[in-house]
Amino acid sequence: MTKAGSEGSTIDAQELAAFAARLFTSHGMAAEHAAQVADVLVWADLRGVDSHGVERLPSYLSLIERGQMNPIAAPRLDDVAPALFRIDADRAAGPVPMIMAADEAMCRARIFGVATGVVCRSAHTGAVGYYVQRAARQGFVAMVMGSGPPLMAYHGARAASLSTSPLSIGVPGGPDGAIVLDMATSVASNGKLKQARREQKPIPLGWALDAQGAPTIDPEEAAISLPIGGPKGAGLGLMFECVTSVLAGAPLLANMLGPGKKSFHMQSQMFIAIDAAKFRALDKYESDIAALANVIKGLPRSDESQAIRLPGERSESEARARARDGVPISPRLRAQLIELADTCGVQPPSFTI
Repeated sequence: MTKAGSEGSTIDAQELAAFAARLFTSHGMAAEHAAQVADVLVWADLRGVDSHGVERLPSYLSLIERGQMNPIAAPRLDDVAPALFRIDADRAAGPVPMIMAADEAMCRARIFGVATGVVCRSAHTGAVGYYVQRAARQGFVAMVMGSGPPLMAYHGARAASLSTSPLSIGVPGGPDGAIVLDMATSVASNGKLKQARREQKPIPLGWALDAQGAPTIDPEEAAISLPIGGPKGAGLGLMFECVTSVLAGAPLLANMLGPGKKSFHMQSQMFIAIDAAKFRALDKYESDIAALANVIKGLPRSDESQAIRLPGERSESEARARARDGVPISPRLRAQLIELADTCGVQPPSFTI
């Protein structure tokens, strides 16, 4: 478990979510939507993905104040075909239309076996594994792929030209009830680069380029992420833009990179749900997933001191520990949260030293 430092503290996860929700409602967001956004942020914090947790609160509130996130958005669902739909998010905080998309896709997949929804014009989506896990634990094979503003270099280019396009795939079964892969197509997510800047820690060579397109290990100079696997990660990022933003009729990258270069914060996602029970009895499928998991974990280890882990296994272990012991909060973040509470006129969270 990641522990707070000698001057750090912890917050109970439910207390942290309630505090985050209070901040959002203070900015005009409906209580239901505020709770959804807070839940996605704390889900990441519980799993040790601090770059996508309440570290994002200042930037989310700033997006609202700058008019790039709409706190009173009313996402609109449009039917495309019986098993296809599109959601125009109306610049809502990403968790709001994404939870809507996950639930709608599951509902339709129960009828048709599979359903696909595309969400466009949303603000930051948060950790996409949240939505996939939500579906996988209800018996669905689920997938999310996304696109957003250019933060990553296309392979061979020295300019920001692609989103760090996330991908998440989840299946029901396994030791934690679902096996979930959640990854960016960049070597390191934009959140990790920001975290390195805050902590003033050098980054590994190969994570990013500076503004002039030269490799750097200085987090302050890191301006452009690099794709994982070179042309493979770049190719995934490009195709994710094609099947999300462009497919939905709300292209992002061409508008941001082409003539006029419109700069705005916006993301798009595709959510796919497959009802596993339509193929075979769900318990049989989950049993075979468990058997596969056992085989993988029992493979000969390249390092005997390191256990072989399934996708998401470390995160789930961390989540159990943090749910029990509290979410670690650094002194810097604690001061930030107290300042936000004072600025927004809401009750601050209770910290445990």
